[in-house]
Amino acid sequence: MNESSEWTPPTPATPRIESVPLSNYMIVSKESLTSLLLECPKCEQGQCHLSFHMVGLAASCTRECNRCDFTATWHSSPVLKTSKVSNKEKLPKINVDFVSGAILSAVGGTKLRLLLMMSGVTPLSTTSFHRLKKFYVSPAVDELFFKKQGELIDELRKRVAKGEKIHICGDGSFDSRGYSAAYCRYFLLNAETGEAIHYVLIHKSETGSSAKMEVAALEQGLRELSLMIGGSKGIASVVTDRHSAVAKMMKEKYPGIKHFYDPWHFFRNITMTLLTVCKAKYMESVRFWVKPIINRCYDAVISAQGNGELAQEKFRAILLCIQGKHRFDQDPSFKLINECGHTSSYNPEYYIKTKRIIDRLEEQIFTSKNIEDIASVSWILQTSPCESINALAWRYAPKDYFYVR
Repeated sequence: MNESSEWTPPTPATPRIESVPLSNYMIVSKESLTSLLLECPKCEQGQCHLSFHMVGLAASCTRECNRCDFTATWHSSPVLKTSKVSNKEKLPKINVDFVSGAILSAVGGTKLRLLLMMSGVTPLSTTSFHRLKKFYVSPAVDELFFKKQGELIDELRKRVAKGEKIHICGDGSFDSRGYSAAYCRYFLLNAETGEAIHYVLIHKSETGSSAKMEVAALEQGLRELSLMIGGSKGIASVVTDRHSAVAKMMKEKYPGIKHFYDPWHFFRNITMTLLTVCKAKYMESVRFWVKPIINRCYDAVISAQGNGELAQEKFRAILLCIQGKHRFDQDPSFKLINECGHTSSYNPEYYIKTKRIIDRLEEQIFTSKNIEDIASVSWILQTSPCESINALAWRYAPKDYFYVR
């Protein structure tokens, strides 16, 4: 058969890989892998001698055919480049990915090793896990955090330069339960956006006792944040829980910053005290008033719109209301309101007339301290973003475990 001189062999089809899994890694059994690597891809008749080497979760296998000169090394994971090239420093990508996943998902090294061991997988050693975390994962997290923090601070600095002021909320968290904590972590957030601006980690050796750490951490955090944004004059207000030492520190060290109490902490304290008071037999009649009292407390703060004196008068009016006294225009201590102001009326049989009960409520609920503090309760800003970020942090460093920092 005559062939044309212009004839050329067809171009072989490009190999296709179909239905590629989305995951970066696939779990393969040892039997399946060895049976695949035993076959010689060159002569297709001989079998290869296999020599495996494990580096953490990464496996490498040297293959030598017993019939031909084929020799090759197979790796289960690519090796990442490091700043210092060394034969001793091998950095398989799978090891870094597993350590990163364990840290970012708050699983931790102990649970990861237990999971792998129970699944028949040789785990990373404790030393390797913490080495990778210390030299590779933690620096990457810090770099990203400080980069984002820098962007937020730059934006706040520009706002302050224009004459605007920012509102901050802060809350601390200790590394253990009870009163013997060694560390306190304090977050400062933008109260308007909920973004974490700054954080402080302080040890009790810096303050002398665990009880003083939260105050010292807030003071240090405000000092450092003030330097970042161009001075404390750029901070309009700070919202914290009702810590007496914090209130004293703010008055002495930062008198130009308005200090507000978080409403949730304030009203939770009143609610818990009310529920405790109602346990007494002679206080049973107060149980009907628990919900109305709490609702009226919230209303006193919210409707006052930052007017502390008005909030105080509305709070004091609650005690008169539950006695059936809805007008008090003859009381000279009320200067801003002269009646309760509620629209719904209560059944007269629920009003409290017993002096012993009223005295008890004055001692526990409508105290001079609560009357004074309700003037400083924030009506719009809260520390709930701080509570959320502290709850998230507890996932990564539970209080039930001790950590060497």
